[in-house]
Amino acid sequence: MSAKLEALGFCGADDTVNPRLLTLIGQNYPLVEWGILFRPDKEGQPRYASKQWVSRLSQILKNSPNNPNKIRLAAHLCGSYVNDLLTSSTDISSAKAIDNFLNQLYDWGFRRVQVNATAVNGVYTEKLGEESTIQSFLRTVKAHTKLEFIVQRNNETEPLWSALLTIKDYPDNIVFLHDESKGTGKETSNWSTDTRFISSSRKVVGYAGGIKPSNVKSVAKSTQQACSESGGNSYWIDMESGVRTTILHGDGSKEDVFDLSKCYECIDSICELGLMDHPSNL
Repeated sequence: MSAKLEALGFCGADDTVNPRLLTLIGQNYPLVEWGILFRPDKEGQPRYASKQWVSRLSQILKNSPNNPNKIRLAAHLCGSYVNDLLTSSTDISSAKAIDNFLNQLYDWGFRRVQVNATAVNGVYTEKLGEESTIQSFLRTVKAHTKLEFIVQRNNETEPLWSALLTIKDYPDNIVFLHDESKGTGKETSNWSTDTRFISSSRKVVGYAGGIKPSNVKSVAKSTQQACSESGGNSYWIDMESGVRTTILHGDGSKEDVFDLSKCYECIDSICELGLMDHPSNL
């Protein structure tokens, strides 16, 4: 039996897009997952939504006549949020800071949290494999069981994920994302079929790396096969750089925007494959 597509992720929604449009798309395509990047030192810049924008999105969802839980939201943590998370077992202030923020995310409507523990995302990676770091990660995951935590699997994060894989019966709310791109748009041709990463009871795994409208069909099919070969039941794919557009203004300035047209091209392609459906009225 082929693996089932669980989510189609678009990461980097920011203040350049009206949150009501995200709500409309999400209500009509329940498999769409909006990924919001959180990094305090870049808040409000391209790819990093402001807290005011996220709060507005949350209020729109809460006031929606449809069940807001149908709209999938994933928080992609970067910078000091990850540093706090990975030191939360040894630093009381870090534990308090990350716990408060994760509680806020849940209240906003987020149900998944991706930990981007890489240098390009402003994270101190020198101690990723140390025992205190692993214990801090586990402490946080166990303290927030209503959230699912996504671990990026790439060469840089190997000290973290390899240590987690040695733990017998680690928390079931940990899942893995194969992502060598790290949000840079680098394309991947060989998708991992390593069975070790199909570990949660849902047997789900994610894939990212250079996905965009022009290749989303082939990627969706190849990752479906990779998931099935690795023993998985379901999978998700996630894209960031591939759904952005640089706008050149008359004064010569450039603007990097989250492009909903590109997102919808991907949605349309995935529907053509039969992995998700258009609403009946379209």
